[in-house]
Amino acid sequence: MSETLTWQLELHDGHTVVTVNGEVDGGSGPAALYRTVTQCLDRESGAVVVDLSDAGVTSPEAAAILTRILDAPQLRLGTLVLVCKPDSATAAVLKAAATERPSPMYATVAKALSALAVRNDLREVLLPVSGAARRARDIVTEACVMWDVAQLVAPATIVVSELVTNVVMHARTMMTLQVALRPRYLYLAVADGSPAVPLPRTEVRLDVIGGRGLRLVDHAADRWGHRRRHDGKVVWARFAHP
Repeated sequence: MSETLTWQLELHDGHTVVTVNGEVDGGSGPAALYRTVTQCLDRESGAVVVDLSDAGVTSPEAAAILTRILDAPQLRLGTLVLVCKPDSATAAVLKAAATERPSPMYATVAKALSALAVRNDLREVLLPVSGAARRARDIVTEACVMWDVAQLVAPATIVVSELVTNVVMHARTMMTLQVALRPRYLYLAVADGSPAVPLPRTEVRLDVIGGRGLRLVDHAADRWGHRRRHDGKVVWARFAHP
């Protein structure tokens, strides 16, 4: 009989460490673990480190279950770190089951937290005024150049212009722009005070910045999405880098 799946939460320097114990199988445990990790990310307390050192994930079926949890769209908003030895059976089956590039793996929680300590992350509060999109483009451009991902300036500034302009035109609330360099991608997010979700526009004008619609966002970003919060919503996008 497999060992019951349990986990504990601890905060370390603003990041949440989820220590998983027991066997990952097809029972109700993985679904509950999914809800726990999602709630951690929803609090925006930083990255989530999932420590699988004492978890049994040796079969392809169990790895597929865990991979679906970690690859869920809601979890793309934060940095998930699988903590296990790269040469272990767990690491091997997780890499084999991954639908995209596997999540970063570290031998210990300490090494994962050290990697997060050097993560680049910028945030700025913007007013819902006509100059907000220009300011957002400047922030994104400076960040990309500073972080040596200048090749992402063009797509990232197009996307951030659309996201910020949508807030100015529709939400009309204060907004927070986040720009972060993750191990595998550049991440943008705009949080505002309106619960209304973004919808594609029927008219797309290619000659006006901010009037191009979410179809252009879909084309420029590798992936994008949104989620509701108790005080509004967050619209995010990511761009892969080497």
